[in-house]
Amino acid sequence: MNKTIGILGKIQKTLESFSYPVYYGRSFAKNDDDWNYFVFNRYYIEKSGKSNCDFNYHYQIHIIMEDYIPEGFEQEVIKAIQENTNLKLVDSSMNFNYATKSGTDMVVEMLTIEFTKPVRGCNLNG
Repeated sequence: MNKTIGILGKIQKTLESFSYPVYYGRSFAKNDDDWNYFVFNRYYIEKSGKSNCDFNYHYQIHIIMEDYIPEGFEQEVIKAIQENTNLKLVDSSMNFNYATKSGTDMVVEMLTIEFTKPVRGCNLNG
C-alpha cells in the first residue's frame, strides 16, 4: 500500500501541518536538535465484535517537547487527527512522561495519545 494514501500517510500529513518534524516508529532527532517533534506508530490490532473479520487497529501519536507541551496543544492535535483521518480517540487516560535531554539539564515532556480505527467484516480498505 502506498503510504501517502493510507492511514499512515494521512496521520503524517496531519502532523506535518503543525510545522514540527514528524517521525514514524522512533525519533531520529540528534542531541543538538530541538526536541520538539512528533513520533507516530501502529500500536496493536485486536479482534472485536462477533465476526471473525472484525478488528480494531490502534495507533499512537507521541508529542515530544522541550520544557513542556503548550497547554491545549494536545486538544488541537486530537481535533486535527480526528478530522483528517477518521480515527477515533481511545477512551483511556493519557499520561505525561518526562526525561532529561541527553547532555543537558533540560526537561522533555512527552504525551502519548492513542487512536483506533474499527474495520468491520474484513473490509480492509476501510
